[in-house]
Amino acid sequence: MPAVEDVDVDKIWRALGKWGSYQRRQLIVEMVAIWSCSLHMLSIVFLGYKPDHECKNAYNSSNGQAHSNNSMSRRFEKCSITYTTNETGVSIVSTTDCTDGWRYFDPEPYSEDRSFISEWDLVCERKELAEVSQTLLMLGQGIGAFVFTSLSDRYGRKRIHIMCHVIIFCVALATAFVPNFTLFAVMRMLTGAFQQGTGLTLSLLLIEMVPRETRGTVEVCSLLFWTTGIAIVTPIAYIFRNLSWRYLQICLACLSAWSLIEWWLIDESLRWLIANGRIKEAKAIILRACKTNKKNFDHVVSVSGFREYELNYETKLEVKKDERAVPLTDTMTSNKENGNTKIDMSVKQYTVIDLVKSKRIFISSLIMWFAWTTNSITYYGIMLISSSLAGNRFLNFFLGSIVEYPAAAAELYLITRYGRKPASIIFHTICGTALIIATILTTTAGGNSAMVICSTVFTLIGKFAITGSFSTIFLYTHELYPTNMRNVGVGLSSTAARVGGMVAPFSRNLAEIAAWSPGLVFGIMCAIVAVTMFWMPETHRYELPQTLEECEQWYKENRFHLPCCRKHDVDKTEVDQQMT
Repeated sequence: MPAVEDVDVDKIWRALGKWGSYQRRQLIVEMVAIWSCSLHMLSIVFLGYKPDHECKNAYNSSNGQAHSNNSMSRRFEKCSITYTTNETGVSIVSTTDCTDGWRYFDPEPYSEDRSFISEWDLVCERKELAEVSQTLLMLGQGIGAFVFTSLSDRYGRKRIHIMCHVIIFCVALATAFVPNFTLFAVMRMLTGAFQQGTGLTLSLLLIEMVPRETRGTVEVCSLLFWTTGIAIVTPIAYIFRNLSWRYLQICLACLSAWSLIEWWLIDESLRWLIANGRIKEAKAIILRACKTNKKNFDHVVSVSGFREYELNYETKLEVKKDERAVPLTDTMTSNKENGNTKIDMSVKQYTVIDLVKSKRIFISSLIMWFAWTTNSITYYGIMLISSSLAGNRFLNFFLGSIVEYPAAAAELYLITRYGRKPASIIFHTICGTALIIATILTTTAGGNSAMVICSTVFTLIGKFAITGSFSTIFLYTHELYPTNMRNVGVGLSSTAARVGGMVAPFSRNLAEIAAWSPGLVFGIMCAIVAVTMFWMPETHRYELPQTLEECEQWYKENRFHLPCCRKHDVDKTEVDQQMT
């Protein structure tokens, strides 16, 4: 009798019609939740905008001007007050810290609660605290990636996704009413944790709802929704530019309010239900999909092996009706002994220890962890320093967002035509080269406006490439691990990315000290990733692996292969299945 791996979920989706009404509705509803993940990731660019500032003078608020009397003059600077006294023809210069707080301007009169930085005076010796809030968000993401991915493997993608999504709404709304920076930082960390729980479980729901030949298209569509979510932050922030940051936070939080009704809109992952022996629930979803897509249920379950799987499971329940049913995931055998049917069903669960034990998978995982770290620090670093680039900060952030649209088109072409590994190598090479060129132009500009603008253009090219690479490795990583290790593998990769994410906010401070340094660091890291990717196997047009043994053999046979020089033909059998 067929094993669970003989229940081909891809054949179910093909028989239902790869882009049937049921799948389209589910995908759209799920992808809208991507906005809730993207909105809060980079909103700190506006919530925590750093306006120009100087020490406050209780008597005169002129920008950086010197104030003097007959024997002493004072000059108010960003973080200090310089005193110059003249006694008997000798000038004595001394400095003190700001004693009356700070005055903010940009370049018009600036209210002191338009960003949380100016409200809580997170400047000068307290400036690192502003970046700590974003670092804590990334730390929360690392915690969320580790905790919620494991929970979704155990309790299902849908439950964990919706729970995290609802909590994001509540936490984001509460953030707008915090009275001090300490509570604000705590809320940011909670936002990061539940944002990651929402996003990673959502990505699994999306990838597991389509057959392998359309996974790339779904990932690109996810990127388009992510890009749209980031892009709409700019007009919203512009509308609230003269109001307290709290109003912007409330608006962004309310965009997640629909999570309260999401439970009734989406279904559990069919692949997860089958892998965990949830036969009745899986059958109910297939029936619902058949009704929506106007397909014959018997045909769908017959061509996929689900019918035999269901019958074998029911036989087991009859044989062991007084015992607790063991969910079937990886192996099932049957034979006849003394006229009775003996069915052995076992669950193959994997842990982090299994990942480390496999040398090939562990080395490949190390490469992917470094790639995730590089992509995270580069992607968020470029976006966070966008306000310091030449030109209007709103325009720079918006341009940095919309370059992700052509990145999505380029990704779709590359991963479909050449595969995941070549696409990743190409994107990292472009990004590293562009950022190094931008660094050279910044260093040698010497006030030349044309070179400064060219530097900004190359930085945007780097943003275009890192977006494509980030989306590519997000899809790539899901395809590298067996079903019951997939969330663990993706979770560990995402946790590694948080290392880069926690460092990225400090690129703003580093850019103030040496404008060329962030781009150089990002460029070198991307070059290293491009080289190490040659050690990875290609996953394009391969079925998602079910067992660790499959993965090990697959890794052994496909390392160092670049499929970009051969045409990917789909065999006649697969074409017939897709047409069916």
